[in-house]
Amino acid sequence: MRTCSADVVVVGGGVIGASVAYQLAVRGAGSVVVCEQHWGAGKTATTQSGGVLRVQHTADCDIELAARSLPTYRDFCRVVGGYCGYVPCGFALLVGEAQVGALRLNVEKARFAGGRIELLEPAQLARRYPGLRLDGVAAVGYEPDGGYGNPASTARELLLAARAAGARVHAGVRVEALLSRGERITGVRTNLGEITASTVVLAGGASSARVAATAGLDLPITGEPIGIALSRSAAKTGYHVPAAIDDTLGNYFRPDGTPGMYFGVSCDAEPAPTWTDHALRGERIETARAALQARVPALADGQLAGTRVGVDGYTPDRHPLIGPAGPDGLYLATGMSGGGYKIAPAVGELAAAQILTGIEQKPLLPYRPQRFIDGEPIAAEFGYQWM
Repeated sequence: MRTCSADVVVVGGGVIGASVAYQLAVRGAGSVVVCEQHWGAGKTATTQSGGVLRVQHTADCDIELAARSLPTYRDFCRVVGGYCGYVPCGFALLVGEAQVGALRLNVEKARFAGGRIELLEPAQLARRYPGLRLDGVAAVGYEPDGGYGNPASTARELLLAARAAGARVHAGVRVEALLSRGERITGVRTNLGEITASTVVLAGGASSARVAATAGLDLPITGEPIGIALSRSAAKTGYHVPAAIDDTLGNYFRPDGTPGMYFGVSCDAEPAPTWTDHALRGERIETARAALQARVPALADGQLAGTRVGVDGYTPDRHPLIGPAGPDGLYLATGMSGGGYKIAPAVGELAAAQILTGIEQKPLLPYRPQRFIDGEPIAAEFGYQWM
């Protein structure tokens, strides 16, 4: 590659970087280049994500982006093209008695944002999903359009669509540093050469802080591993469950489209660069499975079929950094804190509009990178135990 030029360089080819690049390309941003250091659509957060799709969140700003994104997943083949793996198996937020008031308000907010959602009694959900046992659940926020998708397939299709619109996608290219002249970012240095650009979009997840530091920018992002395990049904009849967050047990699960179910497993944070070598501990898997058996009894007879560990960049308030970063020419779309997939279409759309027009996009204002310096972190608006 040696030295080349572009109008915009997107650092990171996971689902967020792919969404931003796609939107820039189809909106006529000029020459758009994506640099992804791994082969395939990212290797950390995107390919290892559980892929749950839901509108219910703990802050209004997240609800708005999720509600704005879900229609793209529902109609992905027509809107973008290709396969995103969307399965509308339903999503359920399960809460105890103390959280019913918060859930009721959450449901109202999600409806106001355009989400299709119902407040159900536990017995109503159990009739729809006979594989659930709902002891200790006082109320359910149920989204019939919720479910899950395939984050890796989504990112690949977005990159293909971006390429069809004129973008260049460089796989196996590691961005080593930001280039600057005075107070302006002028491009990136990669392992294969330099790319000069008017705008650099930093969408590299957990690696974003490393890249930003080369220009003297201290991003409040730390890498944290996220673990999930897959259980196969012994009876090969599958687990009759929705995608769900169980606030009473502090975990989540979802079916996988076969006689299997994914569920969350806690894992310890490790310093870079050992993230990609992180393995789940057997005792943590069994602890998580044993707890969830109270909710999904069939797990007791299931067979462990595999595990995955992904690493995402987390901010202090567990919400993304989206917006201009300070030095002219640098835009952040990173620090997704484990929730990037469900909001990726809206982030791509709004970030591209802001980059191209220079006009602030109201739904993105809460995520501005300056908020920590201003003492205005995003706060949870609903009093759940775990979510």
